[in-house]
Amino acid sequence: MALSETPDALVFRGRSLPRVAGLLALAGWVGVGVGFGVARAETYFAYLTALAFVTSVALGALILLMTTYVVGASWNAVVRRLNECVVSVLPVLALCFVPLALGLSDLYVWMRAPASLPELSAHELHLLEHKRAYLNAPFFVGRAALYWVIWSVSAVVLCRRSVRRDRAAPTTEPAPHQLERSFSAAALPPVALALTFAAFDWLMSLQPFWMSSIFGVYYFAGGFVAALGLVAALAYLATRAGVELIKPPHFHALGRLMFGFTVFWAYIAFFQALLIALPNKPEEVSFYLQRLRGGWEPVAWALIVVRFVLPFAVLLPRSIKFRPRAVGLVGLGLVLGHFIDVYWLVIPMQEAHGPLPGIWDLSALVALGGTAVTAAALWLRGKAVVPVGDPLLERSAAYRSPI
Repeated sequence: MALSETPDALVFRGRSLPRVAGLLALAGWVGVGVGFGVARAETYFAYLTALAFVTSVALGALILLMTTYVVGASWNAVVRRLNECVVSVLPVLALCFVPLALGLSDLYVWMRAPASLPELSAHELHLLEHKRAYLNAPFFVGRAALYWVIWSVSAVVLCRRSVRRDRAAPTTEPAPHQLERSFSAAALPPVALALTFAAFDWLMSLQPFWMSSIFGVYYFAGGFVAALGLVAALAYLATRAGVELIKPPHFHALGRLMFGFTVFWAYIAFFQALLIALPNKPEEVSFYLQRLRGGWEPVAWALIVVRFVLPFAVLLPRSIKFRPRAVGLVGLGLVLGHFIDVYWLVIPMQEAHGPLPGIWDLSALVALGGTAVTAAALWLRGKAVVPVGDPLLERSAAYRSPI
């Protein structure tokens, strides 16, 4: 992160980051294009994994931004611009959904004709036919378009409002962020519902005979924890670049949230598995059987360690949450853990694919991750790393942890 040395020392001047990220993204997109030509189905699964991962992190950041507005939080004002930086990529990711919409038949069983599915029983074919009123291409794409409109509009409104404050003359507001608070309160339910149904549509319908009523919450929890981790990592980089407004108490607050929602993710994951294992119905346990055979069991254990055991143990002591570097590193670990989680959800649906990522998995991740980083860096360039026009900035800079 490059900051100017002029009086506007908080302005992001980075030019190399979008250039490097853009070149990596271009290389990734070339790999994805080649993959669509020589290994179409495998590349589409890799693309879905990368898109679901990047989108969930951006949505977690959006929900974090909206929630802090709704509850009137002031501590996070110094890191709000970094939060908005992650949120700003949502309109770009909406465009990245278009290739996925062109490959539904390579991903989803319900897109194929019954005659091409001899491995399915008569009962399964009947269930599939019964679900076609919901699981069909036009309705699927229409729902996805609605999801992206809700998310993109919410992101653009909140990010533009924040940037506009930086350019306006300082004012004293009797009720700071009243517009943002009202908008967030109204938009949070549609955003959350869209996220939930997107999890059902994009991921759960990979196995159309399996269902979990809390799968949307599971997907949200993973993305939300990863978003917290990414904001913490960006905040640490900002302090290393000389942003003195972000102080150890802010990392303590981020660390508390990371710790709490790590436990929440583990709670949802455990009880989803428990409630499926207790009745032991074949159509329900198939989800876990698919992800615990063919070499995938070590990945499941790695997921538990990276997503829960390590961050829980590291963030449990109070003192370590005041260390920016430690919190930032744990945050990066949570982002990595979330990718392993999404990878574990999607890739085992390919019978011939082992647990190790292949060239198409890496190409898709570099393409979409590089695109997101490029979009975020271009959005942030020329703007202050902290929202200097925020009426709560002074209060946030003076924040001290209550516990």
